[in-house]
Amino acid sequence: MNTSQASDEEICGIIASVITKKAAKGGVRPGMSLRGDLGIDSLALMSIVFVLEEKTGIDAFARVDAFVAAETVSDIIDIVRKG
Repeated sequence: MNTSQASDEEICGIIASVITKKAAKGGVRPGMSLRGDLGIDSLALMSIVFVLEEKTGIDAFARVDAFVAAETVSDIIDIVRKG
């Protein structure tokens, strides 16, 4: 899958696969807060970024600042879409 082919659901699924405990409590949706709703810390965020890089082909290193600044799942989706 490349970045232009990744749907919101696929990106949410990738995030859910990294944070399985939180995802089991109702899933991951675009409007959710990474830290508040999903309890994602910096280590979990980097794990998500590496899996997104592997699955979508994005250049995560080039966008690390954007990922660190992301506050919601929608922010992550936007970063992935920009490739």
